[in-house]
Amino acid sequence: MKTFKVATFLFEKKGELISVPVQDGLIVNREDEQRSWLIELFLEEEGVQTVRAFEQEEPLTAHVAISHRGNDPAMFTVSIRSFQLLEKGTSVLFDAQLRQMRNEYAKQVLHSLVEEGLSGEELLKAFTEAVQK
Repeated sequence: MKTFKVATFLFEKKGELISVPVQDGLIVNREDEQRSWLIELFLEEEGVQTVRAFEQEEPLTAHVAISHRGNDPAMFTVSIRSFQLLEKGTSVLFDAQLRQMRNEYAKQVLHSLVEEGLSGEELLKAFTEAVQK
């Protein structure tokens, strides 16, 4: 197993990305045949409320930037395993399944922008902005 720091965590809903304000977090690659992962987020109340708003919508799509905010996010299908109240905040545990590798995410963004009719410099600018988000 390999463990990494969660830099950013976003839920996807109808093509929109909703950021979960993460105080700290870990993501564990179980290195099994199912490509399964375990994600633990340490959240303050605002983050807990954001996650609770998605509780009834499982399975969920999450985009997770690992190690650094500037890294391309990996896409996961996640389900909430538990909430654990801590002395300072709440731990939320997710079971996760890797859906797309990072380069697949870039392809998906590019495809979406081309379908919107963008091309040339306009496409390049929109793609750069979308990938950085």
